[in-house]
Amino acid sequence: MQPIISLIVCLTTFILFGPSSHAASLRVAPVILDMKVPQAASTIRVWNDAPRAIHVQVRVFRWDQKDGEDVYTPTNDVAASPPIIALNPGGENLIRVVRTSKRAIGREESYRLIVDELPEPSRRQAGVVNLVVRHSIPVFFTPPDSSPATSWTIERGRGGYVVTVRNDGTQRLRVSNLVLSSKGRTLARRGGLVGYVLGKSSVAWFVPAKSGPSGGTVTISADSEGGRLNAQARMRGG
Repeated sequence: MQPIISLIVCLTTFILFGPSSHAASLRVAPVILDMKVPQAASTIRVWNDAPRAIHVQVRVFRWDQKDGEDVYTPTNDVAASPPIIALNPGGENLIRVVRTSKRAIGREESYRLIVDELPEPSRRQAGVVNLVVRHSIPVFFTPPDSSPATSWTIERGRGGYVVTVRNDGTQRLRVSNLVLSSKGRTLARRGGLVGYVLGKSSVAWFVPAKSGPSGGTVTISADSEGGRLNAQARMRGG
């Protein structure tokens, strides 16, 4: 099977037709599944907040990172049931997520649960946009004593900084509210969720800045699932 390479954010809206819009409302909770081995199953709940019936498709992809990109590959190691759901207006349902593989977990396994509202062919109208919702939910199976082990580099680029983090550990690192500073002065910041770096992987993020130094030592601070993190890196480039 060919891997699917893309950047899927936690909520993606697809525009299917024409210049005006009718919105759909598919809601899910929780927005992350973090299972500690030996736990192998959990659930999410889906709701239809639209005033009409909708159909929902649920799929699971293996999630890796290669050359700094997210790679999603179809998998049979984790199953989601039911895979297709019909939801009446105001209706809800449970989706069960189970790791079916019997292979021992040596380090954290990462997946994405993709929950799509399916477009309704009968609702197609000339000049009308149907907004169809996708949720991409991280799913982790984490062995005991797993932890990230990160190293950081920073490069001055056009219009900001490129922050690269390498994770040689056995667990992902989730980064949000990233701040770069030097000598007590804030150089740049990127609020909200910045992204994940999976175990044994590396990723790079761009942090916009209007001006700032192109050398010296930079302090990196951010929120993570383990609390506030702080690191230092020598800036490269200019």
